[in-house]
Amino acid sequence: MEVGVFQGASVGPRPWDEAEPTRILRDIEIGVTADEAGFDYFWAPEHHSLEEYSHNSSSHLACLTVGLKTKNIRLVTGIFNLCPTINHPIRVAEQIAYIDIVTGGRIELGTGRGSGSTEVNSFGIDNSETREMWDEAIREIPKMWTQDLYSYEGKHFSVPERSILPKPISKPHPPLWVTASNPSTVENAARMGIGVAMFSFGNPEVLRPLVETYKETIENKCEPISDVVNNKIMAICPLLCLEDGDRAREIYAKSMGKIAPHFTVHFDTIPHNFEKFASEPRPIAQSRLREMVSEAAKDPALRGPMAIGAPTAEFFYENGMAVGSPSECLETMKRFRDIGLDQLVTTPGAGWYDPHEDVLESIRLCGEKIIPELR
Repeated sequence: MEVGVFQGASVGPRPWDEAEPTRILRDIEIGVTADEAGFDYFWAPEHHSLEEYSHNSSSHLACLTVGLKTKNIRLVTGIFNLCPTINHPIRVAEQIAYIDIVTGGRIELGTGRGSGSTEVNSFGIDNSETREMWDEAIREIPKMWTQDLYSYEGKHFSVPERSILPKPISKPHPPLWVTASNPSTVENAARMGIGVAMFSFGNPEVLRPLVETYKETIENKCEPISDVVNNKIMAICPLLCLEDGDRAREIYAKSMGKIAPHFTVHFDTIPHNFEKFASEPRPIAQSRLREMVSEAAKDPALRGPMAIGAPTAEFFYENGMAVGSPSECLETMKRFRDIGLDQLVTTPGAGWYDPHEDVLESIRLCGEKIIPELR
């Protein structure tokens, strides 16, 4: 099982004058440290206007920056939004090819269609349009990389005959990924020959059926949309690994539940979250979004992406959270390997209150004592 890091510029509460640039630069440092520690992948998201939760608006630029400072670690845009109004497919193809060249062929295109209405409405798009937009773009971008002369007449974008330049040095082209979290989307991605990124935190056993669906489909029913079949499925989990496991749990507990209100408000394509705010007319003004986050924080029934409970070793193990000593984190991460996962991507610096030096030490310890065991 490959191991990666995911950094999303979670800045936390105001003031941001120092916190925002510091967080973004520290995310890059985490990527460099992960490369030195022997991690396989660096992932970065693209988000827009998700205050406090993520201030990283340029997935590809984060990957480029880490790529220029490292030698081995592979880079994934997680995710590059393929809605043409947000990122025109020509620009996506050009930018990924450029990064592929300057990083020696280490970039992979992770794709999606936005986390919810906060993002896509910013660009004048409705959530109902995004799936069709993504499907159209994902099929055309590989052709831009491999065809000398490319042209296309489509519903959401069109291109006259052009040579799309530069071309990637990865031949035939960089691998493709898509974000997916439900059986139908996972199965569809497998049929298309695309890697699946499951950005859902929790007990690894919950993910086993999705892994089995993906593997059975891609191995027996795949009809690839491009020249590269990326037969990989990944999931994500928190990471804070210190020699003193109790101290790791004490630090992590300070950030537990902090992102739940933001996740509930902004990720409104998730049915449970949509139902809470279905009556809100879209687009929702940023001032109202701030009120909604504050209101959600007071909701005793609030559901975030990660489990909330007593920060014990047993709790973290059961909920797939690699928090504790190296031996404890290893046992948790083995659970992901044992369900057949190809890659586990960790979030070593997602907490707003995690001391940076402890985060870097966590990465080093994981590289020294955990990754060799997982291999």
